Amino acid sequence: FRRVLFRSNADINKETIDLLVESFPEEGSTMVHCHYVSSSEYINGGWVNIHRTTYLRANNGQQVELLHAFNVPVAPNRHYFNKSGEYKKFTLCFPQLPKDWTIFEMVEESLTGDGFKVSGIKRNESGVYDVTID
Repeated sequence: FRRVLFRSNADINKETIDLLVESFPEEGSTMVHCHYVSSSEYINGGWVNIHRTTYLRANNGQQVELLHAFNVPVAPNRHYFNKSGEYKKFTLCFPQLPKDWTIFEMVEESLTGDGFKVSGIKRNESGVYDVTID
């Protein structure tokens, strides 16, 4: 786990890596790489963030809560885009999914109603996923 973080996230300092390694359960974690393109509704593209209320949920109602977010601010903080159509990739970390999950969804709930849902994510053996947030 430590080797992967150093290779793919060179901008994360050693103290952060150590904290993450200590905070993840021994059995593993789930990493969701999110791809987002800023809205053409706004000349400057608007902004993006992630709410602590984000979770993964199986069809049976079980859910796992967000542990960490990389390369995206946690609300109320915001990342402001410079223009519409600007691409941003960020990673969300969750506990390892229960073995009986086959399909799940990622849900961000916010008090302002501007959250999102990505449905139909198929569980894989690696625990690493790529999703596009519209």
